Amino acid sequence: MSHHKVHFELFSRRTPQAAWALEMASETRATIMQNAEEMLKSGRAAVRVTKEVFDQDSGEFSSVTVFEKGISAPVKAAKLAPTTDSVCTSPHDLYTPIAREKIARLLEDWLHKQGVTPFELLHRPDLAERLEASGSELLHVVQKLAVPEAQESGHNLHELMRRWSALFDRACTRLIQDGRKKIFPTITPTTCLATVDSLKDHADRAYLFGGALSAALAEHRKPAAKLELLLAHAGILAANLPGREWALQMVEMPVVEIFSARNTLNDVLGREPDPGGAMIVLIHVAAGREVELISKADPRVARLMPPLEGVLGGYHDLIRAGHFQNLRYSLSKRLMHDLKSPRRLKPNDAEAEIETLRVLALCMTAAGRDETQREDITNAFAERSKKLVSADFVTSLLEGAGDPALEVERLIWLCENMVGVSNKRQAARWLQQTISAAKFERHMRESCQSAAQRLLTLAQMQGRIVASSLIDQDGHDISQKLGQIGALIATDVKLLAHILRGGASPMQKFSMLLSFASGQSAPMGPLSEQAKGEVMRMMRDPDIRAGLSMQPQILASLKPMMQAAGVLAA
Repeated sequence: MSHHKVHFELFSRRTPQAAWALEMASETRATIMQNAEEMLKSGRAAVRVTKEVFDQDSGEFSSVTVFEKGISAPVKAAKLAPTTDSVCTSPHDLYTPIAREKIARLLEDWLHKQGVTPFELLHRPDLAERLEASGSELLHVVQKLAVPEAQESGHNLHELMRRWSALFDRACTRLIQDGRKKIFPTITPTTCLATVDSLKDHADRAYLFGGALSAALAEHRKPAAKLELLLAHAGILAANLPGREWALQMVEMPVVEIFSARNTLNDVLGREPDPGGAMIVLIHVAAGREVELISKADPRVARLMPPLEGVLGGYHDLIRAGHFQNLRYSLSKRLMHDLKSPRRLKPNDAEAEIETLRVLALCMTAAGRDETQREDITNAFAERSKKLVSADFVTSLLEGAGDPALEVERLIWLCENMVGVSNKRQAARWLQQTISAAKFERHMRESCQSAAQRLLTLAQMQGRIVASSLIDQDGHDISQKLGQIGALIATDVKLLAHILRGGASPMQKFSMLLSFASGQSAPMGPLSEQAKGEVMRMMRDPDIRAGLSMQPQILASLKPMMQAAGVLAA
């Protein structure tokens, strides 16, 4: 027969997030329950009473919760296993693209001081010795790797730090010993092909060739000089490819890393371009074929694209020939990053900034490899467009415009280059506000230009607004306002009366009125409707009808306007 002993235990939590703590134990349930209630009144977040039963035969306790009251503990999200296994287990793993990218981020300051890339660090024994001797640099890297991994995986932090430290020790030791053994060949552009061919069957050919390249790069600190040396090797390999593709891919690795550095373009160009200018150069390098096609169709793109010479021209040619696709991808990725940054592309020229964005949008969209990529590019330009409809940017755009008409021209230019529905609507608000202002109407009615020239300007503005695909109501309201101003100008000078009573021939009058009615020489609106009425009246005149039938060439030239004015079926 089993013998049981029973007692009760009281646990409490001081805060909802705290762990349960044992407060007291008693064989009397009433005592425990009374203390539990008092603890709740004194500010404890929660209490729990358990009944503990001891079985003398088995020597074990069984526990049952008999009472629990208070604030429940928040539910902790379950730790998810990493979606990818990113753990490096051998020195070889440090040479992968993902690992090199992480090294570039974690050792950014040290690499910048040394004037080298992660590729060079992984292939130069002298750099490995220098990094190992620094001590603190490696320790910081170990901490930056181990702490987030411990938080994500739940593994012991010190164990992870020891594992990472051991991995780096093995990698440095291997590289330093290989350097002392002098296993890395010496390479120059002249001996490049012979060196590559001698390594083609070697198990560690990539490692050895990388060491040879890095040793050659050690003579140069400036990015431009390094890119020039690598271009010389790449050009030779690209011209003699069969069986040497692997070596060309190895040359591409440090090239990608050098181009990723922020100061590289400045060094290559010999100046510091503004962000917009830098992006124009990069898209030309990355998407040369697409840029050239667009430049032939659009002179404005051709005007903005600088000629690529020297190093930039060489890498442009390699990408255009189908090589260095990783470099193309890296440059495209940087362009997307810069596009989303808060920096102005042309800090001192708002009009040039709009023009630069328009050219970038055309070229980047054309260079998009698939629908998903092009959609990402469109979203990025929509995000950038938000900055262009801000009050600060619009103020900068209108600064120095000179007169209200030029302000409207610039705002139409802004509307034409907007991406995103909300951005187009905001740009339309700025435009409508300017066109509706009394000073714009006064300027157009009192300008020293002839009435015909002012009406033509309004018609051109209206046509651009229609073509800019504004939201229906926004575009309609703005066009309507331009039409009303056009009618006021015509009324001020009694335009239609002068035409009808003037000394021009009936056919000349018909042609002028038709150009007003079709929106070519005046904005669509009250004036175009009046002109259309006069055109319809004149078309009933036998002399006009006879003149048109006898002059088929004139009729052919007027036919598009007659269709646009709605006086002739399409």
